[in-house]
Amino acid sequence: MLEGPNFVRELDRGRTQDLALARLVQRIEQWPDRVRELPVSPRLPRAVLVERVRAHDFSRPRDLASLVDEVADLLERGSLHATHPRYFGLFVPGVRPAGVVADGLAALYNAQLGAWWHGPAAAEIEQVTLHYLRRRIGFDTSAAAATFTTGGSEATLTAVLAALARALPRRGRAGLVGLRRPPVFYASDQAHDSLVKVAHVTGLGRAAFRRVRSDRRQRLDPDALRRAIARDRKAGSNPFLVVATVGTTATGAIDPLEDLAALCRAEGLWLHADAAWGGLALLSDTLRVHVRGLERADSVTWDAHKTLPVPMGAGMFFCRWPRFSEAAFEVHTGYVPEAEPGTADPYRKTLQWSRRFIGLKVFLTLAELGDVGITAMIDHQAAMGRLLREALLEGGWRVRNDSPLPLVCFTPRDAPKEAAAAIARSVAAEGAAWVSEVRLPAGERWLRACITHHETGPEDVGALVAAVGRARLRARRARPPSLPRATGRRLGQGPIGSAEGT
Repeated sequence: MLEGPNFVRELDRGRTQDLALARLVQRIEQWPDRVRELPVSPRLPRAVLVERVRAHDFSRPRDLASLVDEVADLLERGSLHATHPRYFGLFVPGVRPAGVVADGLAALYNAQLGAWWHGPAAAEIEQVTLHYLRRRIGFDTSAAAATFTTGGSEATLTAVLAALARALPRRGRAGLVGLRRPPVFYASDQAHDSLVKVAHVTGLGRAAFRRVRSDRRQRLDPDALRRAIARDRKAGSNPFLVVATVGTTATGAIDPLEDLAALCRAEGLWLHADAAWGGLALLSDTLRVHVRGLERADSVTWDAHKTLPVPMGAGMFFCRWPRFSEAAFEVHTGYVPEAEPGTADPYRKTLQWSRRFIGLKVFLTLAELGDVGITAMIDHQAAMGRLLREALLEGGWRVRNDSPLPLVCFTPRDAPKEAAAAIARSVAAEGAAWVSEVRLPAGERWLRACITHHETGPEDVGALVAAVGRARLRARRARPPSLPRATGRRLGQGPIGSAEGT
C-alpha cells in the first residue's frame, strides 16, 4: 500500500494520464474539421522545428498531458497533411475514425500475431478480413494464402521469394552460389522502385531486375517483354518472374494483365501483380472491368493503407500457391509452443516474427461501411478524378494520362518541362492544396494529382484547379525572356539492368 509522498505521486500520475487521454480524444474528435482550417503544407520553419524537437533530451521526466499537446502541435504545424481533402499527392489517404480506434485498440491490448495461440482473437479477425479481400481478387479462398505485411515492399519481396522457391527449389538451402544460369525478372520502366531494393536484398543483384519499355499509355509492352525473355535465355540467364503493375505510381497505368498472364503461362514464369494502390478497382463494380486478368496472377500485392481510409501501414500479400511462399520462411523453434490443430502460425509463413495487430483497422473499416459503403466511397473518388480531368481541360491544361483510376497527370500547354516542378513548388508554398511533380523515364515532367481522400468533393477539386492556375501565372511571370534549347541526348537514361530502352 502506497503512503506519504509516493501516494501523492501516484495520484498525480493518474490525473495527468487521464488528462492526456482526454486531450487525445478531443484532438481525434476535432481533427477532421480542424485540418481543413490549416494549410496543406508544413508551416513550421525547419530551424524552429529542429530546435523544439531537440529540446527533448530525456534528461528529466515530463508531464504526459503537456507532451501530448507539444507533439500534436509539432505534427499539426510541421507536417504535410495527407489527411487534408485538398492533398492530391502520393497514395496516402485520409483516415476514418474506425482506423484510429482500431490502432488504439491494437496498442491497448498489444496482441502479438507471431503465433496463433498467442492472439487467437486477433488472428481470426485478420483471417476473416483477408478471406473477404481474397474473394474480391478472385482467388480460390479454400486454397490461396494471404497475410498482412508492413507494406507493399515486404509483400513484393515475399512474391519474389515465392517465385524463386518455385523456379529454384534448392536455392533456399544452397543459396545462389554456383548457379550456372543467373535468375532474372522483369517489370516495366514505370514499375515501383522497391523492386530495385528487392533485387538487392534477395542476393539476385540489381542487374537481375530487367526494366522493359512501356507503351504510349505507360503500360508494360508484352512484345518487348517477349523479346527480352528470349534474349536473356539465349544469353544463358534464367527468367523466372514478371511483375505487372496495377496502377503505376507515376500515372496510374494498368499493365495488360490478360496478355501478361497468357505470356507467363506460355513461358513458364510466375506472374506477380503489384496492385498496392490499384487494388481499389476490385472494390468498385465500375472500375473492376479495368483489372480483368488480375485473378490469373500467381500472387498479388495490395495495400489497404493506399486503398481504404485507414492509417499507415497495412500491406497485404495474396498467393495462389501457398507451398511456395511458405517454403521461403518455414522454420521450427524449440521455444514456441506447437500450433493447435487447424491453425497456422504466421511466423512460419512470413518474413515477420513478432508483429502487431495490423489487420484490425481494415476489419473495423470494412465492417463499419459494408460492401455498399466501400463501393460508394471508391466510386466517389473515381468520379472526383473524372471531374478533375474535365476541369483541367476546361482550364486550358493538357491532360497527359488516360488511367480509369483517380489519378490525373497534366501540364501547361506550350510550356517547358521544367514548368511542372516550378508550379508544384508554388502550389505547396501557397498551401491551399498540394500536388506532386512526376519525372518519366523518357525525361518528361508532368504534374500529378491523385484523389486520395474519401471526403474530397467538387469544391476541393475546384480549389486545386484554381491553385495550379495561380501557380501557372506566377511561373510565367518568373520565367526568363528566353530559354536556351536543350541539345544532345540526356545522360543516364538507361536504368540498371535495362532490358530494352524507352
